Parts: sequence; C-alpha cells; structure tokens
Amino acid sequence: MSLPSETNRVVGRYDCSLGGPLFLTVGGLHGNEPAGIEAAKRVLRRLEEESIPLQGRFVALRGNRPALALGTRFIERDLNRVWGPRDLLGLEEREAELDGPDEAELRGLVQVFAALLVEPCGTASFEEVVLLDLHSTSGPSTPFLCMADTLQNRPVSFALQVPVILGLEEALAGTLLDYMSEAGHIAIAFEGGEHTDPDTVDCHEAAIWCGLLAAGCLKSGALPDMGLMQTRLRKAAKGAPAIVEVLHRHGTNPGDGFVMDAGWSNFQVVGSNEVLATDGKGEIRATLSGRLLLPRYQAKGDDGFFLSRDVRPIWLTVSAWLRRNELDRFLHLLPGVQRVEGDSRRLRINRRRALFGVRQIFHLFGFRRFEEDATGYLFLRRPDRLDS
Repeated sequence: MSLPSETNRVVGRYDCSLGGPLFLTVGGLHGNEPAGIEAAKRVLRRLEEESIPLQGRFVALRGNRPALALGTRFIERDLNRVWGPRDLLGLEEREAELDGPDEAELRGLVQVFAALLVEPCGTASFEEVVLLDLHSTSGPSTPFLCMADTLQNRPVSFALQVPVILGLEEALAGTLLDYMSEAGHIAIAFEGGEHTDPDTVDCHEAAIWCGLLAAGCLKSGALPDMGLMQTRLRKAAKGAPAIVEVLHRHGTNPGDGFVMDAGWSNFQVVGSNEVLATDGKGEIRATLSGRLLLPRYQAKGDDGFFLSRDVRPIWLTVSAWLRRNELDRFLHLLPGVQRVEGDSRRLRINRRRALFGVRQIFHLFGFRRFEEDATGYLFLRRPDRLDS
C-alpha cells in the first residue's frame, strides 16, 4: 500500500487477498471538507504498518479534487447533487472535453467505481459493497450519519452509535448516497463534525474503523483499541437523539441574501414560528416545532437548514417486519393509491383522495417520495435485501 500524491483520485488501498466486502470511503466530495481524506490516510497507514488482517478490500478516494485544491465547496456545481439520472445520462451523451470542472470529477468517480466493482479480491469477487461518504458541517455539530432506510443499511449504520437521520434523500436530489443505495449497495453519509474542528478527523477515523468492523472486513480483536474508537463516537454524540426524520427543507437561491442567525447548532430544539434566519424578503421562521439540522454558515450551497422530528426505534422494528413479509403488495388497495403500470417499485398517490398520514405509511414499507406534481406524489420503493 502506498499513499499517492494529493492530486490522485485514489488516496490508497489495502487488502490481504482475502474474500469479503469492498469497503469504499470518499472524502472531499465537497472541497471544503478534507477531514475524511486525512482520516482515511491514518487508517491506511495503520493497516499497513501493523499488517492488520482484512477481509475484502479497503479503498479510499478523493471527491472533488479541483475544489479541494481551492478549499471551496465546489467550482460550478455541487458534486453531491449531480448523481441523478439526468446528469449521469448527460455524461454518456456528452464528450468528456465538454465537461465542466465538477462534471469531470463526476465522470472520473463513475469510472473508478465501475472499475473497482469488477476487480477480484484474491480469487474471489466481492461479497458486497459498502460506501462511507465522509462529510463535515459548516456549523457546530455532534457526529451523525444519513442513510437511505434500506434493511441492508441498518446494521452498519447503527453500529457507529451516532444519531441517524432518515429522509434526507427525499429532500436532496442527486446525492452519491442515493446513487449507491439505488444500486442496492450499503451506503452511508457520515458527518464527523464542524469543518474546522480538529476532533472531526478523529471522529472520521473512528467511523472508518467501526464501519470496517460492522461490515465484516475486520474480525473482533483485530484492532486492539477498537473499544476506544467506539467510545470516541459515543461520547461525541452524547445527548443527541438516536434517530430523527427530516420533515422540511429550507432551500436558498444565489443572491437571495440568506443569512443564518448566529448561535444555532445541529439538533437544537426549535419552536414553531421561531426566527432562524433572514434573507432579502425578511425573517425566516420555523414552519414547525422540532429539531434544527444542518444550519448553513457558509457562502456556497442551496440548503439553508432542515427541520426534523425524533423517531422512536420501535417504528424501525415494525417497518422491518412489514418489508420482510412483503406486505407492500397490498398498498395499492388504499384510497388514492395506484400502481404504476410496468414498474412494481413505483406507486402513485393522489393527494386529494389519499388518507391522512399515507406518506408516513409508505416510509414504513421502504418507499420514498421520488417526484411531485399537481395531483400528488410518485413513490419509489427502496431496494431492500430481505435477508438483511
């Protein structure tokens, strides 16, 4: 294993020619968030120096290299908003020479993923793929993670013992997390803390080690201080809720003058109608009572903040039972719900005829809101592996 130069896509890779998962980390998908790369370097160096036995292969990647060089979130387009069908199709239809700087990075990452997925590990193919997308926040925050709520995502996600945010992929289009989850892989976006906090690199490192253990890449006892890594994450997340669900996103536009009020932090409780920010039109107030997520204290980006509510863990147990018994096949019998012809993963909800709370019911069955129009919503069933 060697650590390439700072401009290379691959930070490093390590394996012992043993079958197992392909464990990927991506750091710096936003160029002002380099902590994940530094954490991956630490893990790679220790794996090599101590010859730690690893099942499968660990590969660490750089995200947006031009933006990393400038220390800015992106150059022209947010690289964590371009993983949707339209942009990916655009890559196929467009000559590479016509790519913008961020689109060129998207093309490069797609090509690297495709190559890594077909490489053998020793004499075996990879048993599964696990992605840990490493991020940090512009404001104060405990570590937390976001996941698409698939059954295969849950064991690795909850093993990290930090707050889990559900529903963010409904509020944000074109994320790497959504792209990998739609492919059926285990995919987690881990937020280690504030950009400039030195503890953020420590939390990212702990998340990688704990993720490797939960994914089956490391056997129990392979890392003598694994308990220290687990304790580091537990302590950093102390006092935060276990699970929250995103209910509202406040989007912004360039030039609208959005400014987050000072002093807000991630997971802080807010009241309905409480002033959170201002823009050119005046005060921006909370549309509901709940918890504030990801208040934006940086110039670039189109997400001002999110509002969420706590989720009781029992509902995840209920949803797992519903999915394993494939009871979603009866959802089209509900008022205002109909199947999309030729696609068993899609259901349409007529807003005027549907029961109150039907969207929450759909979440239990593993569906997420995919599109919205004047009549209602199109929901897409997440690709659950029922044996997970």
